[in-house]
Amino acid sequence: MTANQRPVNYIIVGLGNIGSEYEETRHNAGSIFINYLSNALELAKGSSKAPVFQRMPHLSADILDTRLEVTSNSVSNSLRVLLVKPLTMMNDAGTAVHKVLFNYGITDPVTIKQKLLVVADDLNTLPGALSIQTGGTLRSLAGHKGVESICQQLNTTNFVRFRLGIGRPAAGMSIPNWVLSKFTTEKNEMNLFGYVLEQTAAALQEFAVSNDLQKVKKKYASSKKMPKNMTDMISLDFPVQTNGY
Repeated sequence: MTANQRPVNYIIVGLGNIGSEYEETRHNAGSIFINYLSNALELAKGSSKAPVFQRMPHLSADILDTRLEVTSNSVSNSLRVLLVKPLTMMNDAGTAVHKVLFNYGITDPVTIKQKLLVVADDLNTLPGALSIQTGGTLRSLAGHKGVESICQQLNTTNFVRFRLGIGRPAAGMSIPNWVLSKFTTEKNEMNLFGYVLEQTAAALQEFAVSNDLQKVKKKYASSKKMPKNMTDMISLDFPVQTNGY
């Protein structure tokens, strides 16, 4: 059985708007995470090359079909993981996610719950912090149009969502302007976001090993303390290539 014939273990979707003007904005936190994770997985394989996504217009997405190496009880396993960046605008992300899941035969609610992981920004979570959610009502999604679109297209909220904190704007700035503005170095914002990228990658890997969401939430999404020893982030541009333009 070749790598591409193996069952898909997880589909990880990073939400954002399409277009170069949005690439390092707060609302593209999910898409930035996918680029970050794809680079981390390449480094873990001993490669210094930029990850290569495949542009799939019929699925409205850029997709990297890769593997995640995990170890549990001294037993190593290689999981097939699809990293997905929708080619839609945020509010229509569900269209792309529905196409991707259908293409890979992930259509029933049980399998969607097991295999779909969505990464997005969160206004209601402080910068540097991670929120992990599953289930709930559309109202509980806190107005995130991208996540709402996915729930509406799939007719379920029962999938895991990693919500990366971007915080709320100061008085005088509208929420649309805030989320569509780029991360800055003020108040350690970029360093805090770099920290939550690292934490999200670690949480995701631990979830892949244990499949114990409550344990992962307790470890990675319950701290109220400011992180220490953050990496100095000078950029959120993690290099990737895309074939099939």
